[in-house]
Amino acid sequence: MPPSAQAHRLEAALSVVEVNPSSGILEITHRLYAHDLEHALDLGPIGAGYFETPEGREAIRLYSLRQFQIGDEKGRPLPLTFIGAELSGDLLYVYFEAGRYRGKRLTLDSNLLQDFTAAQVNQINVRRNGKTVSARFAVGTPAQILALP
Repeated sequence: MPPSAQAHRLEAALSVVEVNPSSGILEITHRLYAHDLEHALDLGPIGAGYFETPEGREAIRLYSLRQFQIGDEKGRPLPLTFIGAELSGDLLYVYFEAGRYRGKRLTLDSNLLQDFTAAQVNQINVRRNGKTVSARFAVGTPAQILALP
Protein backbone atom coordinates (compact mmCIF):
# COMPACT_ATOMS: atom_id res chain seq x y z
CA MET A 1 0.00 0.00 0.00
CA PRO A 2 1.45 3.43 -0.88
CA PRO A 3 2.35 5.67 2.10
CA SER A 4 -0.48 8.12 1.35
CA ALA A 5 -3.03 5.32 1.64
CA GLN A 6 -1.61 4.39 5.04
CA ALA A 7 -1.21 7.97 6.24
CA HIS A 8 -3.85 7.74 8.94
CA ARG A 9 -4.45 4.51 10.73
CA LEU A 10 -3.86 5.70 14.23
CA GLU A 11 -7.08 4.69 15.95
CA ALA A 12 -6.91 7.13 18.83
CA ALA A 13 -8.53 10.29 20.10
CA LEU A 14 -7.22 12.73 22.65
CA SER A 15 -9.36 14.69 25.08
CA VAL A 16 -7.91 17.35 27.33
CA VAL A 17 -9.74 18.56 30.42
CA GLU A 18 -8.05 21.69 31.69
CA VAL A 19 -8.89 23.71 34.76
CA ASN A 20 -8.74 27.35 33.69
CA PRO A 21 -6.41 28.94 36.28
CA SER A 22 -8.26 32.24 36.49
CA SER A 23 -11.89 31.10 36.41
CA GLY A 24 -11.77 27.49 37.68
CA ILE A 25 -13.91 26.45 34.69
CA LEU A 26 -13.27 23.00 33.22
CA GLU A 27 -12.40 23.45 29.54
CA ILE A 28 -12.63 20.31 27.41
CA THR A 29 -11.07 19.80 23.99
CA HIS A 30 -11.52 16.63 21.93
CA ARG A 31 -9.11 16.00 19.06
CA LEU A 32 -10.63 13.53 16.60
CA TYR A 33 -9.80 12.36 13.11
CA ALA A 34 -12.51 13.94 10.97
CA HIS A 35 -12.52 11.01 8.54
CA ASP A 36 -13.28 8.56 11.36
CA LEU A 37 -16.08 10.77 12.65
CA GLU A 38 -17.53 10.86 9.13
CA HIS A 39 -17.74 7.06 9.30
CA ALA A 40 -19.05 6.97 12.87
CA LEU A 41 -21.86 9.34 11.84
CA ASP A 42 -22.39 7.40 8.58
CA LEU A 43 -22.07 10.54 6.46
CA GLY A 44 -21.20 8.72 3.24
CA PRO A 45 -20.13 11.10 0.47
CA ILE A 46 -21.03 14.29 2.37
CA GLY A 47 -17.45 14.86 3.55
CA ALA A 48 -15.76 16.71 6.39
CA GLY A 49 -17.10 20.08 5.20
CA TYR A 50 -20.36 19.00 6.84
CA PHE A 51 -18.78 19.68 10.23
CA GLU A 52 -18.60 23.38 9.42
CA THR A 53 -22.36 23.67 8.86
CA PRO A 54 -24.92 24.33 11.65
CA GLU A 55 -26.30 20.81 11.17
CA GLY A 56 -22.81 19.34 11.31
CA ARG A 57 -21.94 21.20 14.49
CA GLU A 58 -25.16 19.93 16.07
CA ALA A 59 -24.29 16.36 15.02
CA ILE A 60 -20.83 16.78 16.59
CA ARG A 61 -22.36 18.16 19.79
CA LEU A 62 -24.84 15.31 20.16
CA TYR A 63 -22.29 12.63 19.27
CA SER A 64 -19.72 13.99 21.73
CA LEU A 65 -22.26 14.22 24.55
CA ARG A 66 -23.28 10.60 23.92
CA GLN A 67 -19.72 9.22 23.72
CA PHE A 68 -17.86 11.26 26.38
CA GLN A 69 -18.88 11.60 30.01
CA ILE A 70 -17.45 13.69 32.81
CA GLY A 71 -18.74 13.67 36.36
CA ASP A 72 -17.85 14.48 39.91
CA GLU A 73 -16.07 11.98 42.15
CA LYS A 74 -19.36 10.15 42.82
CA GLY A 75 -20.07 9.82 39.09
CA ARG A 76 -22.81 12.45 38.98
CA PRO A 77 -22.67 14.02 35.50
CA LEU A 78 -21.39 17.55 35.11
CA PRO A 79 -23.43 19.60 32.64
CA LEU A 80 -21.50 20.34 29.46
CA THR A 81 -21.86 23.44 27.31
CA PHE A 82 -20.88 23.10 23.66
CA ILE A 83 -18.54 25.93 22.68
CA GLY A 84 -17.85 24.94 19.09
CA ALA A 85 -15.77 22.88 16.70
CA GLU A 86 -13.15 23.57 14.08
CA LEU A 87 -11.63 21.55 11.30
CA SER A 88 -7.85 21.76 10.93
CA GLY A 89 -6.52 19.53 8.17
CA ASP A 90 -7.66 16.00 8.92
CA LEU A 91 -8.35 16.77 12.59
CA LEU A 92 -11.52 18.04 14.16
CA TYR A 93 -11.27 19.94 17.45
CA VAL A 94 -14.43 19.97 19.57
CA TYR A 95 -14.77 22.33 22.54
CA PHE A 96 -16.95 22.13 25.66
CA GLU A 97 -17.02 23.70 29.10
CA ALA A 98 -18.20 21.96 32.25
CA GLY A 99 -18.50 25.03 34.42
CA ARG A 100 -16.64 25.79 37.60
CA TYR A 101 -15.55 22.72 39.53
CA ARG A 102 -14.17 22.67 43.07
CA GLY A 103 -13.95 18.91 43.62
CA LYS A 104 -10.74 16.95 43.98
CA ARG A 105 -11.61 14.07 41.60
CA LEU A 106 -13.37 13.61 38.28
CA THR A 107 -15.14 10.57 36.87
CA LEU A 108 -14.28 10.22 33.18
CA ASP A 109 -15.30 7.94 30.33
CA SER A 110 -14.47 8.22 26.63
CA ASN A 111 -16.09 6.04 24.00
CA LEU A 112 -15.40 8.49 21.16
CA LEU A 113 -15.17 6.66 17.81
CA GLN A 114 -15.31 3.26 19.50
CA ASP A 115 -18.60 2.72 17.68
CA PHE A 116 -16.60 3.05 14.43
CA THR A 117 -13.70 0.73 15.29
CA ALA A 118 -13.12 -1.68 18.15
CA ALA A 119 -9.38 -0.90 17.94
CA GLN A 120 -10.00 2.70 19.06
CA VAL A 121 -8.08 3.73 22.19
CA ASN A 122 -8.79 7.14 23.69
CA GLN A 123 -6.72 9.14 26.11
CA ILE A 124 -7.94 11.83 28.47
CA ASN A 125 -5.40 14.23 29.93
CA VAL A 126 -6.50 16.27 32.94
CA ARG A 127 -4.40 19.39 33.47
CA ARG A 128 -4.18 21.88 36.29
CA ASN A 129 -1.39 24.25 37.34
CA GLY A 130 1.03 22.84 34.77
CA LYS A 131 0.57 19.22 35.92
CA THR A 132 -1.14 16.43 33.99
CA VAL A 133 -2.71 13.07 34.86
CA SER A 134 -4.01 10.70 32.19
CA ALA A 135 -6.36 7.81 31.63
CA ARG A 136 -6.74 5.53 28.61
CA PHE A 137 -9.95 3.92 27.38
CA ALA A 138 -10.17 0.91 25.09
CA VAL A 139 -13.50 -0.62 24.12
CA GLY A 140 -15.11 -1.92 27.29
CA THR A 141 -12.94 0.08 29.71
CA PRO A 142 -15.19 1.33 32.52
CA ALA A 143 -15.28 4.92 33.70
CA GLN A 144 -12.25 5.95 35.73
CA ILE A 145 -11.86 8.34 38.63
CA LEU A 146 -8.87 10.65 38.40
CA ALA A 147 -7.57 12.92 41.14
CA LEU A 148 -7.02 16.43 39.86
CA PRO A 149 -3.30 17.12 39.73
